[in-house]
Amino acid sequence: MHKTWKKPLHKRKVWANISWAGRLVYYMQPLVEHLFDIWLQQLPFPTILKCIYSCGLLFFLLLPILYPMMVLGLYYAIFQYVGEKHLDLIFPPNWDLLSAATYLWHFEVTNKKYLLFVTMYIERYRVIITAISSTVDYMRMALCLVFG
Repeated sequence: MHKTWKKPLHKRKVWANISWAGRLVYYMQPLVEHLFDIWLQQLPFPTILKCIYSCGLLFFLLLPILYPMMVLGLYYAIFQYVGEKHLDLIFPPNWDLLSAATYLWHFEVTNKKYLLFVTMYIERYRVIITAISSTVDYMRMALCLVFG
């Protein structure tokens, strides 16, 4: 009698019948478990580091979706460039990727008061987020001292 329940899933015969999405979920499971383990960690691991680490981990979790989208966008940009330069095609404004990219690349805020307002607004939310995460850390420390 074979002990198939001790074998990992990717070494079983059933692996050939599993869809591409199922295989992706199978390989992403350790990263999701790691994400939950990080958020359940005890104290010396502060909340801001957890948020930054979680964003990095979410990037790697979403990489199988982001990479094909980036490749498709790059190929579309090449197609649009060749179409505009050699075939004299004109793309509608909603599909014009190259002009949108150049607009974003050369974008500059001319109103200095508005730029100062946006900078101060971002700084305000950065301070609020830091205060909330520090409060959460201090609450965790107090609860660890009381209950543990």
